[in-house]
Amino acid sequence: MDIPQPLYSAESVRELDRRTIAALRIPSISLMKRAGRAAFTQLLARWPEAGRLQVFCGGGNNGGDGYVIAALAAERQIPVTVYACVEPQKLSGDAAEAFRYAGQEGVQVVTSLAELDSADANTVIVDALLGTGFSGAVREHMAQAIERINRAPAPVLAVDMPSGVEADSGFAETAVQADVTVTFIGRKFGLFCGRGAALSGEVVFAGLGAPDSVYRDEQPLAQRYGAASVPRLPRRPADAYKNQFGHVLVVGGDRGFGGAAMMAAESAARTGAGLVSLATRPEHLPAALTRCPEVMARPVISGQELEPLLDSPSVVAVGPGLGREPWGEQLLARAARADVPVVLDADALNILAGGRVLAGHRRDDWVLTPHVGEAARLLGWETNEVLADPRTAAQAIQQKFSGVVILKGAGTLIAHEGGVDLINSGNPGMASGGMGDLLTGIVAALIGQHMPLPKAARLAVWLHGEAGNRAAADGQRGLLATDLLPWVRKLVD
Repeated sequence: MDIPQPLYSAESVRELDRRTIAALRIPSISLMKRAGRAAFTQLLARWPEAGRLQVFCGGGNNGGDGYVIAALAAERQIPVTVYACVEPQKLSGDAAEAFRYAGQEGVQVVTSLAELDSADANTVIVDALLGTGFSGAVREHMAQAIERINRAPAPVLAVDMPSGVEADSGFAETAVQADVTVTFIGRKFGLFCGRGAALSGEVVFAGLGAPDSVYRDEQPLAQRYGAASVPRLPRRPADAYKNQFGHVLVVGGDRGFGGAAMMAAESAARTGAGLVSLATRPEHLPAALTRCPEVMARPVISGQELEPLLDSPSVVAVGPGLGREPWGEQLLARAARADVPVVLDADALNILAGGRVLAGHRRDDWVLTPHVGEAARLLGWETNEVLADPRTAAQAIQQKFSGVVILKGAGTLIAHEGGVDLINSGNPGMASGGMGDLLTGIVAALIGQHMPLPKAARLAVWLHGEAGNRAAADGQRGLLATDLLPWVRKLVD
């Protein structure tokens, strides 16, 4: 199993830059030229037939990288024009030296968008406007340049970060949509989370020759897990029997929402739980038995009737289709106090956020799986506040309720006592009803198979997303949650 990728803040990357320059004993302009060359090499590899380049340069080191790219293009006699969003005479330090380098190679520089020819399909645009230091609102002249880039019928390579994306959070309002982002020295957290994950395109990492020693003791914001680094279940022994692999009890399915609880139960079964039970409204039993007879469906009309059912399972998942009526509140109040690990989703989280049930309740052995709106309710925040800083939101929920928190999104975050993990898995076709119910069942089944909670969360998120990718191989639109189930079974084994 490979190690996860550390994701750094802008401040940490500046420190890594400083350490790299010191370790390699080179001037800072040499590191800038390495960055420019790394980006230019990627550009040529992706678009070898590029007829010309347009490079949009800002006033900082990101703009300096852009001037280096322009100079390298001119050296290869590729037609190139730079739009200088900041007047060249205002440049200083390495950016000014990079501008002089471009000038020596005869690069054409314009300072007005009106002077810039329209890009066409033979053009490659290089975004070097705003780098890792950006935060807040994009200024008007930069916004106009970003709009020009996004309107062009040409591919875009972003240097280090797509302009307008915050490196520490992935938050963006006005931002460049890149096809490829080449990032240097350290992978920035914001490339893989929130809007940043959608705007960065394919992210290519260039270490620029930084030795391993520069990363020592530099704390990342998160660890990024993928197919090669998520934990996996061990192979089952030849003499295995069902009681070795956990008994999942799914609690939910109020009137009108029976399908959510059924899908959670079936996904737990397909993920390998030895036994799966379902506690739901009596009227849902015929459908549940027809849909998946392997699930032991039990009727419950009150929290009192749920009580004896809590003696048998090794993990309880509560929330799918639970509703917010007294029936759901009673069931949650009982289920959340079970003596086994608990997974909370959907209306269980909304009831918890309301504070009337389980006020002040904390557990080390539960997993909370909110989307952005549920996360906002759990914290008493506005949704935009969660979107602006999802990592802080995930950590705040974990600190408030303990346990493990899975904050679902484009770049799902897993907050636990040991830190924050990030997993990019899945596709836009999964933005449909029932997907969260499947994830709940997967998490519960993995816990039932004796995975520690943080590991179960990592594998569940990756498995869920990858199953979605496989199921969407012939198209994302119209993808249903149950389309993932055959792939969940194949991938978990």
